[in-house]
Amino acid sequence: MRELPYDPAVASDSGGGTLDRGLVMREGDGASGHARVGSAPRWPRRGARLAGALRVRRSLVPLVAAAVAFAAVGCGRPEGEVATAPSGTEGSAAPTSAPAGAGEGEFGDLGRACGPAPEGTVLEATDVGVTDDSIQIGTISDPGFSGRPGLNQEVFDSAEGFTKWCNAAGGIYGRNIDLRKRDAKLTEYQPRMIEACEQGDFMLVGGGGVFDDQGQEERLACGLPNLAGFVVNPPAVESDLTIAPLLNEPHTIGVGDLRWLAEKFPEATQKIGILTAGVAATMNAADRTKASMAALGWKVVYDEKYNAAGEASWRGFAEGLKSSGARGVMWVADPGNLAALLKAMAEIEYHPDFVRGVTNLYDNVLLSEAGAAADHVFISGANYPFLDPELAKQNPATQQYLDIMAEYDPGGKIADLGVGAFSAWLLFAQGASECGADLTRDCVWEKVGAVAEWTGGGLHARQNLAARRASECFIEIEAVEGRFVLPDIGANEGVYRCEPDNVIDLDPGPDQGVKCANPAFAEDPKPSRCAP
Repeated sequence: MRELPYDPAVASDSGGGTLDRGLVMREGDGASGHARVGSAPRWPRRGARLAGALRVRRSLVPLVAAAVAFAAVGCGRPEGEVATAPSGTEGSAAPTSAPAGAGEGEFGDLGRACGPAPEGTVLEATDVGVTDDSIQIGTISDPGFSGRPGLNQEVFDSAEGFTKWCNAAGGIYGRNIDLRKRDAKLTEYQPRMIEACEQGDFMLVGGGGVFDDQGQEERLACGLPNLAGFVVNPPAVESDLTIAPLLNEPHTIGVGDLRWLAEKFPEATQKIGILTAGVAATMNAADRTKASMAALGWKVVYDEKYNAAGEASWRGFAEGLKSSGARGVMWVADPGNLAALLKAMAEIEYHPDFVRGVTNLYDNVLLSEAGAAADHVFISGANYPFLDPELAKQNPATQQYLDIMAEYDPGGKIADLGVGAFSAWLLFAQGASECGADLTRDCVWEKVGAVAEWTGGGLHARQNLAARRASECFIEIEAVEGRFVLPDIGANEGVYRCEPDNVIDLDPGPDQGVKCANPAFAEDPKPSRCAP
């Protein structure tokens, strides 16, 4: 086990994007075919969703924010801790992007993302939001929500950092980005979509909202593409003119970490307990998790929901899990409530082989509140670990992201959502640069939709945007002795384990997305053919 020293430069409380403890790495820890399984539940009707949104209580906000991580699996948004990668093994960390010393406007292994147009190029207005010297881009998030000020602030901070860095390098093919931050404040997503259309945004880039199922009709009515940092609810996920760099498609799901857990704890897979919060987003995610486990032959012996506002006592759930004989626990909710459950489990001396969740558990709240009870919590993710300075140095793209944020948005929040947002901005910049002087929505949408391998320049596991399938790659993080560590998962691409069998097909059920009203879009899916 190798321990990194505590660095006060990256210390903060759980509300920020930085950490408060050193990190360790433990060395030596240590099925096939596609299946089509499950059926996605229908999302509540639009009016009911909005009414529910307006009734959200302050006590529910941490859970609602956590629900984003499950609905947009692979683009979690916690403020967590990371560990060093295994050394002396096949899974040792290795730089996955360009070496240090990137030129102006270059990022990771992408080459030049931003810069001036070639000498002699004549630029002019070419589409909505595009002038001879600027591109008006909107980004959306919820930091103005009064119930939790700063909610997903990292989305705006990444937009600020990227925009200033890109403009300093000469803009995108000589046009500066004119950034418009559109604060949905949790329940105002629809008004922000109307505003973006009326004010002439060229595209939405790098954003996301907890209640993003609102305003989709209005967005598509003006043919506004959304290259999001994350997408949450099925009506938004499946809507036209929507894509995110960390894919959350309804018809496929990554199961790489489940396959690895089955290798490590084969007997536990036949006695699984699952516990989720009683809200639509987490219940939808839990259904997808159960479908995945069924495809792999896992058996569930305990399946319960808890009060989304929290429980006065977790002992009943702990005793229920123990009496069921569950040897593995699937948690589909937030880290704070999991910490309470873990302490209740410890009090009755119930110690399953593992507790598994996704990247929203990658949060120092889990470690600080659960203490030793957090041991053997396993967290599946996609982003290269970015908060540990020693590990970040081993991956040039991650270090460059941190450097850009430090220079252009000092004090900005660093978190998983911010990494996903930054990746979306890079994807937009690459597509727009390839379009050159004749910048149109149609051109950019065609470029980004054709990308078959995307890592954000080395920020995260590779994604196939063209195929719209979940990633074959995963990274695993484990809580051990008050630290987050990277166990040996048999990584074969840097810190990731990538295999075709890590993705299975799901039956998504009826398409719940909002569609372009123009029938011509179905034949030729371009933004210009969306609006009636």
